[in-house]
Amino acid sequence: MKTAITAAIALFLAQSASRQQFDVASIKPHTTGGGTTRRTEQQSLTFLNITLGEFIQIAYDVKHYQIEGPDWVVDNGSSSRYDIVAKAAAPGNERELHAMLASLLADRFHLTLHREMRVLPVYALVVDKGGPKFKEGDGGETSISRDPSGGVRYVNYPMAGLAATLSMMPSTGRPVLDRTGLTGRYTFSANLYEIPAGLSVEGQKVAMAKAENPAFTTLREQLGLKLEPDRAQIEMLVVDHADRVPTDD
Repeated sequence: MKTAITAAIALFLAQSASRQQFDVASIKPHTTGGGTTRRTEQQSLTFLNITLGEFIQIAYDVKHYQIEGPDWVVDNGSSSRYDIVAKAAAPGNERELHAMLASLLADRFHLTLHREMRVLPVYALVVDKGGPKFKEGDGGETSISRDPSGGVRYVNYPMAGLAATLSMMPSTGRPVLDRTGLTGRYTFSANLYEIPAGLSVEGQKVAMAKAENPAFTTLREQLGLKLEPDRAQIEMLVVDHADRVPTDD
């Protein structure tokens, strides 16, 4: 129910923001390769090498598994990627600027979508019987970095963020919902993909792509958490239409 309410509020905000448009905006297919850029400032957005599916996530504040549409839209590995640079007429907070993307996507991609509720298989992320094996953070900024052991170091990280990370693992294969009851931000290390220590950054990427273990054992042994199969109502955004080549005017 919480997921449905959150998505409904985000959709309302996005629709409300559609009355406000960026003062200047450029959308072009990304053709140069390289890494991605995701930057939100007081009055502008710069997103480079991003899929349309991720832009929908940003605009409507939903998870990737809540979007249904063509593979070129929803596949994180899609070769159809875009650069958006936009500036608002006045400063706004991050959520306001992100919500303004909704009207931009509708104008340039002729994006139309609708909502519907579905009951889907999910995993519930819960605390194992021995309790969590990590402590609360220091209240500072949230960060993620590679750990020398081959895993990842999460600093001041919420459990909802960990659930979202687990949802994106191909081997998990279904949404993961945070039901830990842990409402703070925590610092811990976890090797969710069981990557061997000592690999280069490129080697770690290859190992992640080949990983098959959905991290059930890793969660329990390293973090004192576990995944339990369940079913839940999920609000979906279904893409009815989107142009693959956006207009840039």
